[in-house]
Amino acid sequence: MGDINVDILGRVKIWPEPGDDCLAPSLELHCGGVGANCALALQKWGVEARLLACVGRDRFGDYALDALRQGGLETRWVRRTSSATTGLIYINITPDGQRTFFGSRGANKQVQPLRDILKICGGAAAAHLMGYNFLDSGPEHAAHQLMNEIRARGGWISLDAGMAAGKAIPGKLLQISRSVDILFLSDDEAAALTGARDARKALSLLQDAGAREIVLKHGKRGCLTGMGGKVMSVPPFSVRTVDSTGAGDAFAAAFLQARLRGWSNAEAAVAANAAGAAAAAIVGAGEQLPGMRAVAALLRSQRLPGSWDLIRRRVLHKMHFRGKNTNSRRAK
Repeated sequence: MGDINVDILGRVKIWPEPGDDCLAPSLELHCGGVGANCALALQKWGVEARLLACVGRDRFGDYALDALRQGGLETRWVRRTSSATTGLIYINITPDGQRTFFGSRGANKQVQPLRDILKICGGAAAAHLMGYNFLDSGPEHAAHQLMNEIRARGGWISLDAGMAAGKAIPGKLLQISRSVDILFLSDDEAAALTGARDARKALSLLQDAGAREIVLKHGKRGCLTGMGGKVMSVPPFSVRTVDSTGAGDAFAAAFLQARLRGWSNAEAAVAANAAGAAAAAIVGAGEQLPGMRAVAALLRSQRLPGSWDLIRRRVLHKMHFRGKNTNSRRAK
């Protein structure tokens, strides 16, 4: 459950001074938003995802839904509203790959309590939520409905905090983190929730607060994971960063598919680091995010230090086995 946006990307040579004209040589249009990005990435890993969201009854909504369907997603649970426009984000990208967002969540705030919650959750093994879901009353009510129903079915829940939510409602997210199974945060989001700038200190405070499995996304420095009182620093993969848009969503999707398939925490983190790096090496998110083949290519191209390289090879083996099974089913 999460946002669907239409992303307008502009790559610029330098960040403008106030009052400057900042013209990009060209603009690109993509489907985006944390919910859409993660759902599309999960589909590319061969995981059936249902996306709960809302778009406007406008051309941007048509565009986003078409992109989702082309990515193999079932859009029957995406609500349309006439009371708000589809979420629209302009993303300014500088040569170092750093992106800055301007825009509005629009219709994403209009998600309503779910009338057919039993159909939505039928056969679902897990629910993945975003911190943005808890910024507005309608989406928050729906998110709690979803959490309760998935829990009642014996499933598990993950939460990706998000920077805007981390700054706006840190106390609420900290409380919710106690009732989820996997918590994803960036270093800045962890600092917003705990007040600690040091990543290990923040992770320790989150563990003390009751979070079960914590994944801190370090970007170019890999990630830090904590579970059962243990902390692991997982090494990164090196790429030339072109656009970091959606890299965190690609990371989360890779980690989630691994945990759904029973991979270890370490294997999930290595796969996630590779997926996040592969996403940062391309422009755009949504339908542009890399699939298993691109992630596997990166895993094959770089060794990891020490015992982590054995884990890298195990991940490649599992991906190869998974790919053969997927191809076999498609052939049938």
